[in-house]
Amino acid sequence: MIWAAGMFSDIGTWVQLVVVGSLVARESGSALKTGLIAMATLVPPGLCAPIGGLLADRYDRRKVFIAGLFAQGTVTAVLAGAIAAGARNPLVLSGIILVSSSVGSLANPAYSAMLPDLVPPEELLAMVALGIYSWNSGRIIGPLIAGAVGVVVSPAWTVGFNAITFLFMAAAVSTVRRTFVPPHDEASAAGVRERFVDGWRALNAVPGCRAAVAIVVLLNLTIAPFMGLLPIYAKAVFDEGTRLAGTFSSVQGVGAIIGTVSVTTLAVRLGRARIVTLLIPVLFVSYLGFALAPSPLVAAIAVAGLGLGSSSLFVTGMSVGQRDAPDAQRGRVLSLIQAAMGISYGLGILWIGGVGDGFGLRTAFVCGAVSMVLVALLLSGSSPGWRAVVDGGVTSPSRPVDLDDLGASPAAP
Repeated sequence: MIWAAGMFSDIGTWVQLVVVGSLVARESGSALKTGLIAMATLVPPGLCAPIGGLLADRYDRRKVFIAGLFAQGTVTAVLAGAIAAGARNPLVLSGIILVSSSVGSLANPAYSAMLPDLVPPEELLAMVALGIYSWNSGRIIGPLIAGAVGVVVSPAWTVGFNAITFLFMAAAVSTVRRTFVPPHDEASAAGVRERFVDGWRALNAVPGCRAAVAIVVLLNLTIAPFMGLLPIYAKAVFDEGTRLAGTFSSVQGVGAIIGTVSVTTLAVRLGRARIVTLLIPVLFVSYLGFALAPSPLVAAIAVAGLGLGSSSLFVTGMSVGQRDAPDAQRGRVLSLIQAAMGISYGLGILWIGGVGDGFGLRTAFVCGAVSMVLVALLLSGSSPGWRAVVDGGVTSPSRPVDLDDLGASPAAP
């Protein structure tokens, strides 16, 4: 029930992202301004997720998630009304989207913390993969809807559709008749600051959680920003609009689903660490092909490779974090991983979008590909034991992490 409703909501999110991004690309012609729309959609976890993590570890996670969905649907309806009234300023549109995504980010840690309670530990990787299927099914279907419907109805109607999907998911989650109350440790009765510090120390104490942070930062700082720049890439490089941007997004979704299926199967045979090692050259070649593509067809093939590689890397990293996060601090730990993801994505959009406006998008994406390899080498060299950590050879007790245990050596492997 939760997965099906989530896929419907993901379709709406991608409809909005492509339609509003193409609207701003057409009006402004700027990579940085177009990237603001994606930033406003995907960066708020870096700002709000830690607060959401406190809520997820204090209250019934199901109720927190439903409240966030209702709030997000309401603010998205306001965005639809603003577009219908003629609002086109990128700062105004991205500001409303920022509010919508922020209230959603307060609830997302509760959603992430609920999911491990629905499956046995050995199926966590498959559970994360199902979430990727949902997100990328939305990435396939949503842009196709945006391209087809966008020529018939106004952008306001497509954004209004997205608002409805949030309410639909809230109704679906409300039918799950059970509670998801987190276990209480000694920090549960402490103040906000103490509970936040408890979650931060728990993250630093668990090697797998630190590895998850490193993987999502690598991905979002160097690779993921290309997703938010697809509308301006289609416009600036090939002089096309919503239809080509939607096609690129859909092709990326196909590649992402193939990658997610593959990594779920291969992780058992090869191990997560070897998969990470194999994905770096795949992403590098695909990114260079995307940057230098002479035609939309070649670009689409490269986008499929980027979708395959980026989704596989994301599934691998998040499954390690889900696997190793202590139960009592799970909401806070996962919210901090989401925070790292959101902040690094925002920084990635800013620097790649800025280079794109100054030197061209092709140059910007080449810089992204090179920086991805350099950061990967730096991380690998500074953490020689990362393979054992990612594969689960270095584990942590599932009991709540005690602050006194962490005080002496919070970063000990």
